[in-house]
Amino acid sequence: MAAAANRKISVSMRFRDDDLTVIDRGAELLGLSRTDFMRRAALHEAQAAIVNTTAIVSPEAYDAFMQAISAPAAAPPPKAAERLRRSPPWDR
Repeated sequence: MAAAANRKISVSMRFRDDDLTVIDRGAELLGLSRTDFMRRAALHEAQAAIVNTTAIVSPEAYDAFMQAISAPAAAPPPKAAERLRRSPPWDR
């Protein structure tokens, strides 16, 4: 099974000359081949997209969160409500 997981598949892409110049310069600065540089960049972007769009919580935590945001707002404590009533309105 490990051999199948490490199988390499060729991917063909088209780039403008000026894009390849930048990519090659970046690869050179890091001491990488163009392929290794692009593989790293693609993996980094894919991982960032996954992390930025995936919330990792347990089903119980998700249910608790949904209940909390769906519940009606609680009334403020009496002293806080009185302070709010006595404060000047913001829109004056």
